[in-house]
Amino acid sequence: MMKHSITGVVLAGGSSKRLGRSKAQLPLGEKRMIEWIVQAMSCLFNEVIVVTHQPQLFSALENVIFVQDSIDTPSRNSLVGLYTGLMEASHDTVFVVPCDMPLLNRKLIEHMIGLLDGEDVRVPIMGPHYQPLHAFYRKSCLPYIQHSIESGNYKVTHFYDEVLVRTVDEKTIHQFDPQLTSFMNVNNEEDYQQLLMTWEKHRSSWLVEWSDCGHLNRRRE
Repeated sequence: MMKHSITGVVLAGGSSKRLGRSKAQLPLGEKRMIEWIVQAMSCLFNEVIVVTHQPQLFSALENVIFVQDSIDTPSRNSLVGLYTGLMEASHDTVFVVPCDMPLLNRKLIEHMIGLLDGEDVRVPIMGPHYQPLHAFYRKSCLPYIQHSIESGNYKVTHFYDEVLVRTVDEKTIHQFDPQLTSFMNVNNEEDYQQLLMTWEKHRSSWLVEWSDCGHLNRRRE
């Protein structure tokens, strides 16, 4: 399978205060959540970066680059993680996801790749809300992200007005992901339990979707 010259960036630096334990380490079936994410990203992209301040926790991950936040802020946040991933990426474009959103939809991501046409950001939008942690960013965003960080505004979409943003509309999203499972994430125990139930329901079809990536179907030793 031909991989895209895009860097997949997984944000795994959050403190998980609401959940009380590491989201990335949460079991999902026979693997941990971050393992499914990294392995799926590795199917699509020829470089995968994990942004984390504790790389020792993820020694089971293979063929990834570990980096730590390149800017110190009072608290860890996704915008700094995005900035770091963009800075460290070998490619001009990155696809970013958090470590607690494991049910990635292959067809939706590949559709978004096919839409890329020089914009700074390609992001799904549902209703009035962007989905900025399931999106493509170019290195041209870096100075604007840096300015947001230096201004103390850590909202990921804060710099969007200063760059060229193109969206993937809700109708298109539903065509590929009718139940929006690829946008499920974990903020608390209730979210985690819901994700576990969704995984049990969709596990077989999800693995078929990624069936040419044989390592996804292997159980962890």
